[in-house]
Amino acid sequence: MCGRFILGDGTWAEYHEALSFIRDARGSVSYNIKPTEAISIALREQGHIAAASARWWFVPHWFRDDTAKWKATTFNARIESAAEKPVFRTAWRANRCLVPASGYYEWTGETGHKQPWYISVEQNVPVFFFAGLYAARPDGSLTCAILTRAADPEIAHLHPRMPIILTSDEMMPWLDREMPDVEAIDQLGTGWTGRYIARRVRPFGIADDGPELIEAEGLHL
Repeated sequence: MCGRFILGDGTWAEYHEALSFIRDARGSVSYNIKPTEAISIALREQGHIAAASARWWFVPHWFRDDTAKWKATTFNARIESAAEKPVFRTAWRANRCLVPASGYYEWTGETGHKQPWYISVEQNVPVFFFAGLYAARPDGSLTCAILTRAADPEIAHLHPRMPIILTSDEMMPWLDREMPDVEAIDQLGTGWTGRYIARRVRPFGIADDGPELIEAEGLHL
């Protein structure tokens, strides 16, 4: 986890009005965003918040070959070890980002009979933000990873890991690298307990897309 997420119908202008710090950009609507696809991120650029596009599969700045030749599975980064891993530690210190999303998927069951679940949080705006890391390629393009942690007890039966969903109070400190101590990092993204939405949805294919993917299949948590 996280291996699929969604960014639903809405503009960055609407998100800015609700969240008060991002403007002049649009998110790409998709209900089946997959690793290696280009996604929207928000980052610090010359002291300001800027929107950018990044390939969702982190490739460190020191890897000079083509991105397709990077074989490590790095679309996610574990919060517990990212600061120390050679792949992520430079980005941890200098290149943090926010990844807008409306929800994400997990699968339960045996191979060949996997059951997808849609997971989101209860709030009054159409988007939340994952904590992320990014790196620049020699050609100036960006790649990124989503940070994960141990799953909240409310949804841990679906998967033992989950993406870090930042609260509004955590977004700017995360971008500004104001969370150096272990306690703050351990608590990052834990403020949503009791506010998760999880529902079983119909199985879908890798090329499928559209709002019907997140329609309930009859069983809620």
